[in-house]
Amino acid sequence: MTHSKQDSQDRRVQRTRKLLQEAFIELTIRKGFAAVTVSDITEYAEVNRATFYRHYQDKFDLVDQYAHEIYQLLDAPAETELPTRNETVGSEQPTAGLVKMFEHVRAHARFYRVMLGKNGDPAFASKIQHYIEKRLRQFLPDALLCEQALATLYLSYVSSASIGLVRWWLEHEEPFSPAEMAAVCLRLSAADLGALLGEVDLSQKEG
Repeated sequence: MTHSKQDSQDRRVQRTRKLLQEAFIELTIRKGFAAVTVSDITEYAEVNRATFYRHYQDKFDLVDQYAHEIYQLLDAPAETELPTRNETVGSEQPTAGLVKMFEHVRAHARFYRVMLGKNGDPAFASKIQHYIEKRLRQFLPDALLCEQALATLYLSYVSSASIGLVRWWLEHEEPFSPAEMAAVCLRLSAADLGALLGEVDLSQKEG
C-alpha cells in the first residue's frame, strides 16, 4: 500500500472514531452513561454496528481507549519528585508529564467534563484515581512508606483532591493554563506531604 493510500485510510479511521466518540459524548450528556447503548451510538453517528466493533469492543472499551493517553502520561518517567520536608515547598517545578496530562484533559475537555460529571461513569474517575496513586507511590519518602496506613491515606487523599481540581478546572472553563494547574497540584501535594512527614517524625520520637 502506498503512503497516500495509507494516509487516506488512516484519515478515514480517525474520522470514524471521532464520529463514534462525539456520538458517545452527546448521548452521555443527554441520557447518562449507564443508559447509553452501542445501538444508540451507531444510530446517532449513522454508522453500522459492524463498523463500531471494528474499533471498539463496547462502550467501556471506547472510554478506556479514549482515556488511554492520560494513563501513558501518568506512567511516563518523572523529571521531578515530590520535595521532602527539608526542601522549600513551592520551589519545585511541575513535571513535564503532569503538564501534558492537563494539556490532554484540556484538549478533550468535553469528554472529561462529561465523564467526570454527574452523568458520567464513576468507574472512570476511579481508574484515573488509581493511576494517580500508583504514580505517586513511586516517589514517597521511605519514612512514609514504612507507615503503610498513613501512606495509603495520603495517596487516597491526594488522588481524590487531584480529581477534584480537574473537575473544578473543567467546570470553570479552564481559567488557568495546564502549566499553572500542574504547579498548583505539585505545590499542594508537596505541602501536604511535608506536614504528614512532620507527624511521622513526631510519632517516632514519642514512640
